[in-house]
Amino acid sequence: MLFLFLCRMKKVLIFVIFLFAFASLQAQSFPAWLLGTWEIPSASAFAGSSFEEWAKVSESQWEGKTYRMFGNDTIIFDRMLMLVEDGNVEIKMTAQKEGKRFVASFKGTMLREDVWAFECSESDSPSAIYYRNFGNGQVYVWTEVQTDYDVCSDFMMYKKK
Repeated sequence: MLFLFLCRMKKVLIFVIFLFAFASLQAQSFPAWLLGTWEIPSASAFAGSSFEEWAKVSESQWEGKTYRMFGNDTIIFDRMLMLVEDGNVEIKMTAQKEGKRFVASFKGTMLREDVWAFECSESDSPSAIYYRNFGNGQVYVWTEVQTDYDVCSDFMMYKKK
C-alpha cells in the first residue's frame, strides 16, 4: 500500500516539475511575431508614417526603436530594449513619473498567444503597453496612463519587413 502511494506521489511530483519547467519556458519566450519593421500610418493626410522596429540581438535580448523619417533625416522618438531578466520578459524604455523622464522596466505578460501586456507601476505615462497580433502583418497597440493630463493612445501597425 505504501509502495502504491509513493508511486503515485512520484508521478504527481514529476507532473508538477514539468508544469514549472513549462511555465518558466513560457515566461522566457519573446513575442516572436513582433520582430521586424512596422509602419504606423498617420491619422493626418499631411503627416508621414512613424515606424516601430524590433531586431534580435541575442537569444535573450532584442533592440527596438520608434522613429519617423523626413526626407533623408530620421528622428528617433524612443529606443527600447526587450530582454529576459530574472526569468521575465521586460521592456526597458523611457517613461515619465510626475513629469520627469526615467528609464522604466515594463514587465511582460503573455495574456494569450497573440496578446502581450507590458506594465510598469512606477511609471505615470505610459503605465502599460499592450500588443495584439491580428496576423496577416497587423498588430494593434494601445497604451494606458495614470494621469489626467497624459493621453492613452491606440493604433494599428503594419508589417513592412
